[in-house]
Amino acid sequence: MKVNDVIKNKIKIAEKRVLELVKAGNLKKLSETEKHQISRFYEEKSKNRLETAKIIYNASKGSYKEGISEGYKDYAEVVAAAYYSMYYIVHAFLALKYKTKLREGLRGVHAITEHIILYYLVKTKKLAKHLYEEYLKTYETTAQIQKFNVEDFQEQAYKYAKQYDESRTAREIFTYNVTPSVEEYNTKQAISAAEEFINTIRQVMIQK
Repeated sequence: MKVNDVIKNKIKIAEKRVLELVKAGNLKKLSETEKHQISRFYEEKSKNRLETAKIIYNASKGSYKEGISEGYKDYAEVVAAAYYSMYYIVHAFLALKYKTKLREGLRGVHAITEHIILYYLVKTKKLAKHLYEEYLKTYETTAQIQKFNVEDFQEQAYKYAKQYDESRTAREIFTYNVTPSVEEYNTKQAISAAEEFINTIRQVMIQK
């Protein structure tokens, strides 16, 4: 299956899922005041998680060692923090531009966030496909690290994503049985991808 066909199929699935969420009342509409409050809240969380990723990355490299034990390395947490920085900026965007927020306590929020990206950003061509792909790569890596609920990965959209990533032999999936230099490379890429993703969405957020 061609890449564009995979994306088109995923968008169709995302459209159906978003409509189901709206119908079930799981995408809550916000007032004008609420949209600004919630967007700022998520944007701040995004900023903090990206800073956390950089701090842990530098500490793991040895660039910042004050109060940290010798040999400290936690590249897995760098990737996780980078992922959450992207996750939160998506919800900041959703609140500000669509006056919408996911219902509290909803299960499968990570898979739902992928649908949100596809429906509100990729379909509308506000987000380049390569940035969506980088989000997905970091998402999958974090899922392995943090053991997200298996139900997050039982949806058809994830199956398409898995098939797509597996078909790209040039794209290496991050593992933890690799050399420190490869770990460092992957975590640095995760931070760079998060920065580009976040900056792009922020630009969309300030557009009229």
